[in-house]
Amino acid sequence: MPHLDPEQARHLLGNAPKPDAELDLRGLALPAALEKIERLVIQPALPGPTRYAIRIDPPVPGGGETLFLPVGRYLLEARRRGQIGRFTPLSDIPGGGYFVDLIGD
Repeated sequence: MPHLDPEQARHLLGNAPKPDAELDLRGLALPAALEKIERLVIQPALPGPTRYAIRIDPPVPGGGETLFLPVGRYLLEARRRGQIGRFTPLSDIPGGGYFVDLIGD
C-alpha cells in the first residue's frame, strides 16, 4: 500500500493552506476580538474569496478561557448563516487559531 507524504496527508486532513491575509487577535479581550471577526466576515479587506489565518493568544497557566472556543463558536454560527466557507483549527502557529475561507462576492 502506498504511503502519503506529510504534505499530502496535511492537505487531506484539512490542515490549512497558505492564507491570503492574517487577522491578529492576540492581546484582545473577547468583545473586541469578536467585533474584528464580525467586521472581517461582513466586509472582507480583500475582494473575492479569501483565506485568513486568525491568530489568538496561547493559553497561560491559570489564565482562564482563551479566545479559542468563543471564536470557534462564532465561526460555526457564521458558517451556518452562510457568511463563511470552511474553517479549521490551526495548530502550526504559536497560540493556535483558525484558518477561514471567506465567501466572496
